[in-house]
Amino acid sequence: MEQTKRFKVEHIIIGILSLVVVALIVFYAMVVQRNSVLGQELNTAHEVIHRVLLVHEALEDELEALRAATEEPQSKEPQPDEPTAAICHRVIEHILDIAPGRIRELFNEDVAFNPPEEFILLPNNRILINGQWVCSHSEMIYTLEAIFSFWEWNNEIWVELLSYSPFGWGDWRTPWESPNIHSWVRYHELETVPVRFHWMGGDWDDVGYDVRYLNGENFTEELVYHAQKYLNRIITDAWFVGRILYVNLHHSEPMRMSSGTFGEFVMYYTLVSSMASVPGIDALVIMVDGQRESIFGGHGAAFSDIYLVGN
Repeated sequence: MEQTKRFKVEHIIIGILSLVVVALIVFYAMVVQRNSVLGQELNTAHEVIHRVLLVHEALEDELEALRAATEEPQSKEPQPDEPTAAICHRVIEHILDIAPGRIRELFNEDVAFNPPEEFILLPNNRILINGQWVCSHSEMIYTLEAIFSFWEWNNEIWVELLSYSPFGWGDWRTPWESPNIHSWVRYHELETVPVRFHWMGGDWDDVGYDVRYLNGENFTEELVYHAQKYLNRIITDAWFVGRILYVNLHHSEPMRMSSGTFGEFVMYYTLVSSMASVPGIDALVIMVDGQRESIFGGHGAAFSDIYLVGN
């Protein structure tokens, strides 16, 4: 009888201990799960804070740019806001007089400029001129583009060379390295560069974009990565010459972009709109394997020689 009672007591004690152990295990599991949830929430909060800081930085840059744009110019020479046709005509005549000698100083080669009708008037009293020159080293013809600024002072036209594209001295794979301001660069002047990556659905009205913030110092590498991720386009290189952005596509892109008229338009629209959204550029050039005005798709579409980017 006494042994039976002892047996029951032992079982009761064992049962109580088992319940205590189970309760401790359940409590421990709840604590671990709670810590995991808190950790995930903390990581999410860190990501949100990081994005907010990037947006804040980009907004500060845009605000500073707006402030600079609204300030009165400090230039010693007055420059007309809207150059008249007469002034533009005098500018072209003056540039055609001095540009050959100025370019020869840089290349030590003669340049045959295109007709003035092909020159492009850019904002802020600048003009883009183009032409061809024969490189004596390779005996090949190359394209040259140069941007001049101009202003009128004491009834005379003054011009200054701002930037040029060194086609020929080095091809697009090995650009000319030079310490002057006209060199090709692959970084952006902004520390954080907001770029709009556009998308279009199956409806003409179903359009939009996602803003991504690229690192200005590694602009080319990040542009290549984001174009592949958001546009499904393969960019092999991108660089700036002055305020012109050059984007070079992989040689396989024309075939990959052949998907019917609407599909080709979607790919064209999203690529051009996305690249044109890079802040601080006046013009955009899209090439395929180093060739300009390349045809893509199966319906004769082609990238324009140069896209002017408005405000």
